[in-house]
Amino acid sequence: MKLNARMNVEKVAVMLLFAGLWIVSSAKAQTPDRVDVHGTIYELEGTKMLPLDFATVSFPDYAIGTTSRNKGRYIFKNVPVGKARMRVQFLGKLQIDVVVDVRGDMEPLDFTMKNEDFKIKEIIVTAQNNQAGNSTSSRIARTAIDHVQATSLYDLMSLMPGGLSSEPNLDNARQINIRQVSDATKVSNFNALGTAIIRDGAPVSNNSNLQAMSPTVGGQAVALSGGSSPAGGLDVRSIGTENIESVEIIRGIPSVEYGDLTSGAVIINAKAGREPLRINAKANPKVYQASLATGFTLGENKGALNVSGDYAYNISNPTQSYRHYQRLSARVMYSNVFLNNKLRSNTSLNFIYGKDQRDRNPDDEITKTASRGEDVGVTLNTNGSWNIDKGWLKNVRYVVSGTYTGKSSYYQQVYSSANAPYSMTTADGTVLSNIPGRHVYDAGGNEITRFGDADVQNYAIYLPSSYLGHYNIDSREINVYAKLATNFFKQAGRVNNRMLVGADFRSDGNMGNGKTYDPSAPPYRNLSQNNATFRPRSYRDIPFINQLGLFAEENFNWRIGLRMLNIQAGVRYDHVSVVKGTLSPRINASFDLVPNLFTIRGGYGITAKMPTLLYLYPEKAYFEYVNVNELANERIAENERMFITTTKVYNAENKDLKIARNYKAELGFDVHAGKVNLAVTAFSERLKNGYSLDAGFNTFKPFMYNEYGRDEDNQLVLTGSHPVLSKYYAPGNNLFVNTKGVEFDLNLGRIDAIRTSFLLNGAWMCTESYTNGYNFYDNSGSGASQRKHVAIYEPKSSISHDRQFSTTLRATHNIPSIGFVVTLTAQAVWQRSNWRTFGNDSIPIGYISVEDASVNMFKPGQYTTAEAVKEAGYGYMLQNVSHSDAIKESYSPFFCFNINVTKEISDNFRVSFFANNMFRSYPRKESKRSPGTYITMNNRFYFGLELALTL
Repeated sequence: MKLNARMNVEKVAVMLLFAGLWIVSSAKAQTPDRVDVHGTIYELEGTKMLPLDFATVSFPDYAIGTTSRNKGRYIFKNVPVGKARMRVQFLGKLQIDVVVDVRGDMEPLDFTMKNEDFKIKEIIVTAQNNQAGNSTSSRIARTAIDHVQATSLYDLMSLMPGGLSSEPNLDNARQINIRQVSDATKVSNFNALGTAIIRDGAPVSNNSNLQAMSPTVGGQAVALSGGSSPAGGLDVRSIGTENIESVEIIRGIPSVEYGDLTSGAVIINAKAGREPLRINAKANPKVYQASLATGFTLGENKGALNVSGDYAYNISNPTQSYRHYQRLSARVMYSNVFLNNKLRSNTSLNFIYGKDQRDRNPDDEITKTASRGEDVGVTLNTNGSWNIDKGWLKNVRYVVSGTYTGKSSYYQQVYSSANAPYSMTTADGTVLSNIPGRHVYDAGGNEITRFGDADVQNYAIYLPSSYLGHYNIDSREINVYAKLATNFFKQAGRVNNRMLVGADFRSDGNMGNGKTYDPSAPPYRNLSQNNATFRPRSYRDIPFINQLGLFAEENFNWRIGLRMLNIQAGVRYDHVSVVKGTLSPRINASFDLVPNLFTIRGGYGITAKMPTLLYLYPEKAYFEYVNVNELANERIAENERMFITTTKVYNAENKDLKIARNYKAELGFDVHAGKVNLAVTAFSERLKNGYSLDAGFNTFKPFMYNEYGRDEDNQLVLTGSHPVLSKYYAPGNNLFVNTKGVEFDLNLGRIDAIRTSFLLNGAWMCTESYTNGYNFYDNSGSGASQRKHVAIYEPKSSISHDRQFSTTLRATHNIPSIGFVVTLTAQAVWQRSNWRTFGNDSIPIGYISVEDASVNMFKPGQYTTAEAVKEAGYGYMLQNVSHSDAIKESYSPFFCFNINVTKEISDNFRVSFFANNMFRSYPRKESKRSPGTYITMNNRFYFGLELALTL
């Protein structure tokens, strides 16, 4: 009832908001004058101005656009008079974004585009803030990507407010976190899972990733042999930066156009169209990388083709070359315009190959440890925009994308102390002996074994103390995405209304062979779970996840004198298989308090991340119980020794799983004074019902464990029946994260006298995280007769707190005439601390009965001390607790200085160099929790070189 009431309130609020905006526009309705806008786009080559075809020209506020053709000419019909923002874009050229005054007597608007290189006076090598009134985001241009020498998408996050530099290597899986300071695995994984990576208008999905061995047994989804975790975000090592034109990182409240996210979005704008041949090579102590890219026209009205390729090789440690990662990517993009320059289309084919490998080295001769994880992916994408410009309807945008990713991982090791039972059945309640198809009876003629026709050839074994285990996971991930969005525009006096209405559909599945291994040498048992075992699993039987999203958004702009009121308000509805649907209203707004000087802005919105295959269709939980074990009994002839086990199987699906939602709020202001720009944003985010694998009341299953022995007549007889509980982990909504903070970005602009620009940004963030499920403590021994009741402890027994305040000052000096740019970066972490607060984690509030798994809660206040619990006979339920994490671990301010240098040599050659932590600052801090233990701050000294050739 509460959920329905809340959704109804949200619906009414959204309807009232839309109605209000349209009432305002209707009240001021009048038919504005409309004129044609035309001109020519040129490119500057040396001192010559040449007409430039295929440049994209648009009025973003009006949702109309076109492409320059026939010697750079462009034309817009029926453009409303008045001031409007106009944008001109072309691959490899500096974007033009200006406000023009559209009038009836205006002359042709001609634009000259300059190369986006390091000879520009106002060079941009940092992230740039977005326009007020929209989502809080930053745009990273190509020059910034080149200047920082990013090896993958992950390296660009250091340019965000509060972002810290790190080694640009490919050692381990890299995932992107937005507004996150907690190092807790569950928190960082879910933050990354809720970060959408969007390339060519389509999400790059991790929803069908199942590369984990035993989530329901261990409660964790650790990726096998490297790569991204199924519980986390995409491994962005696979996304190189060489074919990227720009990146937009949305940290705030995104447009309702973007769904299936909670944290934010990273939007990749790939290169499309003509560009010269570029050959790049870069190296640092761990990475060797080479890339090639070019784009060319195919002839008059035949479009353009852009081709690129990239190879990277990473060694985790120069002294341990047996651990390495390789990436090979290739991309072909075809671009053209059709229907008399009304339909713009891009069609691309992407290939990616990645391999994490650990070769056997001389130290592995005993354990024979080796692993490998390979990813091979292909994506076919087509997207475009059809400029209709009829009445209110301005354009229709579409995206259709399909991705196939084959993942193959294996791990092998010689196990020791590996004795454990294992049978080959997957049927619940099956009892097998060590002889296939054999029926075994007790002294009374009652059959002990129990199996069906499917298990006639299966048998039970007792694994040796040491054996070579080798297991594989084969995935065939399939991700399909389609989106259709229409833009409507209406102008009424000084009011502009741009309405976005659309729908998207995505389907994610996995058709791989799944987990496979030799049944006589299965994976090593999980020591933390009594009687837990493994079974192979095919992924082909898992249903696809289908998600349908509908969205509508109003972009309202009202010019009130010299002031501007901007409102972006919309609502999104997502419906997904199994967990049904959710409503996500969102709004961003800004108002110029002092025209051209001071703007206030704010926003509120709900974002939602749908469950992935890992959480919707978890693997079953298997348990193995030994009924008879005579294999070591030398008094019995070897061919007569019996070994019998019972297999229990439990479905770990959670039919009551909810959709995770993040409630985001922002309030900020912008100051523009000449060249100086200041943006300050205070934010609050409350994640509810985050996904996790946890134990609960329903994941303790009762079972009567029977053991047999021989009587004096050498017959099998029942020697004991013991109640036991089988414990496993199931998907739940127990993760809650509250984050608040303040971001700021101060751009002082370029001081021409010293040819230097200054940028100071930073963030103060505080994260509070906890799990809201009950906690359990099982003090039982491994033997059947040693099983006890399981203690229940209060939910939210501990809360983790993480705080950080960091700033980054960048001074960029450039000499445009010689193409020289140097950036000095002073990175300061003024505060970093973490601690935990504890609730009642020492006194149980009830127990789960070992006899029947019933939940027995004590009366409130019945036991308040450990002595009272012991006196009642429940002393074994008291868990050992340590509150050392309650000690606040805080660190004194520490600093890191980096340098980035780029020099263009002639028009065809560029060299770049970087050094992180160039003064080798490694401050050490003694731990307050563990006196005598020291923690070293900062990354180690790291450097790299890049050579670029343009032909």
